Amino acid sequence: MSGPRAQSSCRRVLFTGSAFGLLALAACDTGDGTNLRTPTAPTTQAPVESAPLPSEPLDDPGLDGAPAIETIPVDPPLSDGGSAGDGQADDTAGMRAFTPWADGGTIDLRYTCDGSNAAPSISWVSIPAGTAEIAVSMVDTSDLSTGRPFIHWVVAGVDPVIDRLGEDEVPLGAIEGLNFFGEVGYTGPCPDPGTTGTFELTVFALGQQLELADGTPAAEMLDVIETVAIGTSSSSGTATR
Repeated sequence: MSGPRAQSSCRRVLFTGSAFGLLALAACDTGDGTNLRTPTAPTTQAPVESAPLPSEPLDDPGLDGAPAIETIPVDPPLSDGGSAGDGQADDTAGMRAFTPWADGGTIDLRYTCDGSNAAPSISWVSIPAGTAEIAVSMVDTSDLSTGRPFIHWVVAGVDPVIDRLGEDEVPLGAIEGLNFFGEVGYTGPCPDPGTTGTFELTVFALGQQLELADGTPAAEMLDVIETVAIGTSSSSGTATR
């Protein structure tokens, strides 16, 4: 076969099957008296043989038989409590107390002897398990004239289901001590004229009930409270006259 038909036949062979394309090229006559050369090199290369990387078993006897770790433990979130600026103190057990003033800030005049002499509101969160009752105290840590902080207020016997005391509030069943002013109940900060005092308001979680009478001397009551306390949190404030 020669001429145009031969060339047409050659094209048909070239495009009808890629698997035989090389053979067709070798045998195909272009019509000009020459034949296409047979390829001298393979059109594909064999994959390069590679040996797998050496690996060694983990040599950690502590892992033998241990289950795989599925999750990473994280610390529990801190308990929520109070708004920004509320007074609060660090407590290793997580218990936190909140006062109307920022911790270390100035105590409002209404809570002092120069104001309304009102007992401040106070709240708390995260009391320890096993708390039998709550107690609250306010002491002047800058006045040690009696050999101990001057006690302005001690209240105990507060039911642990309660998480706050309102201003001037003493819950039913609670008791108050005889403070260092000789009064049962609260007497506000009253530093000497021209001085500034530091006052600490503390909430105690007690592991047992006190079974003390109303009007018990504040020092005696506070000593027992500190002995049976299983958690505390404090907030301090200053007052100037």
